Amino acid sequence: MITLFRFGPAWDTFGCVSQFVLKIETYLRMAGIEFETSSIGIAFAETAPKGKLPYIEHSGTQIADSSIIIDYLKEQFGDPLDGHLSAMDRARGHVIKRMIEEHVWWLMARERWWSPENPYRDTPGLLKELDQADFEEARDDSQRKCIEHGVGAFTEDELDRRGREDLDALATLLGEQPYFLGDRPASVDATTYAFLWQIVNAPYASRLKDAALEHENLVNYTQRMSTEWFAHDPMSLEREVSSA
Repeated sequence: MITLFRFGPAWDTFGCVSQFVLKIETYLRMAGIEFETSSIGIAFAETAPKGKLPYIEHSGTQIADSSIIIDYLKEQFGDPLDGHLSAMDRARGHVIKRMIEEHVWWLMARERWWSPENPYRDTPGLLKELDQADFEEARDDSQRKCIEHGVGAFTEDELDRRGREDLDALATLLGEQPYFLGDRPASVDATTYAFLWQIVNAPYASRLKDAALEHENLVNYTQRMSTEWFAHDPMSLEREVSSA
């Protein structure tokens, strides 16, 4: 059995606020791999092999980093999602994944940490239990990382333009296809779904959300993926096991 370690449910409908946790959960569901979840909240820093989530545990082995996890799962359980892909498909999926994980992620972090609605304050088990001084320290550290990356220095309009460029590109690449690489789902869809779902379901004011909702094909794609793989136990509450 695979155990997927996550922060835990928040924002009413989120099984976890981490896009990368949702990516791995999506991959497990798409690949038909049985799993359970363990919500460890802020204690992740004490147990996570690379100091971040997600990580999984399988047969006594811990594996961290979402891309390394998927490589491990392919080795252990076969490759039902990507085994049929051509070299061109693999290259296309790689570029899509990199853009989302290395650029859209930062845009989302910038929105969340600067949001006047302060969404990260309402994360049970993660930051909600911190006193105000400790929360502000965590917020300031995350904002500092955004500034060092560069995204934290952009104006709202500059951020909006960059986000729209990425979402326009994704909408063009998807086109009328059911999945990003054609008629069959691939592992890249775990990334695209995880990020798009969290964008369109953001419980705070979001220009990324506004931009995504303007693309009917991206909205339909997200809904289609949800129906196909998340109709039952969408927050994995039934899969949850004690973290003790």
